Amino acid sequence: MDLKTTYPDNKYLWNQDFQPTAERNRTWGIMDIFAIWFGMAVEVESWSLVSVGFDFGFNWFWSLMAVFIGNAAVLVPILIIAHGGAKYGMPETSLTRSRWGTYGTWVPSFVRGLIGAGWWGIDTWIITESVSGMYIIYSGLKPELLSLVASGNATPFTISTINPDLFWGVFIATILVRLAILYLSPPKSGQTLLKKISWIVPFIAFLGFIILFYIDAQSVSWNFSPIFKIGTTVSGSAFWYAMIGLINANIAFWATMAISMPDYTRYARSQKSQIYGQLTLPIMMLGIGAMALLTAGISIIKYKTPIYDPILLTTISLPPDLAYITLFLLLLGVLMVNIYADTVGPGYDFSNIYPKLIPWFGGVLIVVAIAASLQSWSFYFSAGAYVENWLLGYGAILGAVEGVLIFDYVIIRRFKFEISDVFMPNGRFRYWRGFNPAAIIAFVIAIFLVYPPSTYLPVSFYLYPYQSWIYQASWISTILISGFVYIILMKYWVIPKYQPELRGRLTSWIYSR
Repeated sequence: MDLKTTYPDNKYLWNQDFQPTAERNRTWGIMDIFAIWFGMAVEVESWSLVSVGFDFGFNWFWSLMAVFIGNAAVLVPILIIAHGGAKYGMPETSLTRSRWGTYGTWVPSFVRGLIGAGWWGIDTWIITESVSGMYIIYSGLKPELLSLVASGNATPFTISTINPDLFWGVFIATILVRLAILYLSPPKSGQTLLKKISWIVPFIAFLGFIILFYIDAQSVSWNFSPIFKIGTTVSGSAFWYAMIGLINANIAFWATMAISMPDYTRYARSQKSQIYGQLTLPIMMLGIGAMALLTAGISIIKYKTPIYDPILLTTISLPPDLAYITLFLLLLGVLMVNIYADTVGPGYDFSNIYPKLIPWFGGVLIVVAIAASLQSWSFYFSAGAYVENWLLGYGAILGAVEGVLIFDYVIIRRFKFEISDVFMPNGRFRYWRGFNPAAIIAFVIAIFLVYPPSTYLPVSFYLYPYQSWIYQASWISTILISGFVYIILMKYWVIPKYQPELRGRLTSWIYSR
């Protein structure tokens, strides 16, 4: 669908960046969408997430199973939510108004923006870590780094302790470079610069993973049998508890993109382009996971500890010339995902607060400011904090948001709604003063039922038996709870009161005006 009407008088709901993409600018095909996902999958955090399976007591098989199941599961909401972007040419912030209300969309927008800013901080840390790794090699400080690893200090924080002044100087410089790239690629132009980058950077960056894997494998004469003999050290309920957590961590890893994909599929030529371009995600993550697990296993053999951080492993294990190249390539991969996954979407989110005064790039600047204040990179310093505190923590929040998005778009709207109303303050999606009470209530109930009080209060207790297991399945738990609560509230309260023109039965799978 192509909307030619503009709404410049609706300053709280419209600006040029939110205007649906014109048909002439919808030029992204299957391979363009695939290139975006390839660029986001080929990143340090993907490698690290798979490698932490050893830290949780799993062998190689169960670590890979968690990766495949998690990525196959999250692909479903990704394709559903991306459908709206391809059909209407709209970013997710505009699409979400049909579910949350014209102003209620601030809630999911702020959630996505906040989490995107958190990842932005982690990405900035990794980019800086790569440059600092090059400096350590150049300055002959590698023996000092090896001694830290030998003492058990083998985390993404290790490199930063060698030369803190240089580290933080590079930290700031990388922020300025990325802001320049984003400033030169505004949404109204179809973001052609980002499209070109997606065809160049990811495939070059992937060579970094290949070099690291090849050199480390060669160092053990390609003998992986000791790795395959590493056994699973958890059993019974502890096994399933850890497996549920790791699967949901893999889901949460891309759950932000499940919301963000309309920001890219708004440029897609067709639904076929966006669907086929994304179907390879589980396979890509499985391939990267296999290399990551084998390389982490080699680190156990060589350094007596699993090193899940590829930046640290590259710095200590590769010859200098290859280390420089590999660190630079890994840096490019993180730069790619930082722009696509953690900046473009959140930029829309914060612009949505006041579209007339805050353009998309203004939203980007807010992302950077929040990232600096959150200091979220600290979550990346240990496997436990990375999975349990960061991924599962925000995964539950995103599940509560996505339950509303998916259940509304599929079950109630049947993949269609009135596009012009999202820009009208008194249109169909005003609900109660611009807020959909069903969405707000469903979100709050899901969060309340899933998060144990010990996660937000200085006491340790549970609201009901086995709540810790419900939280361990964070994303799955909240998406189901919020979705079902939302459907009930919409059917028996919100639709009769605020949208009585809707006709049909939920069980008939036909729900239209």
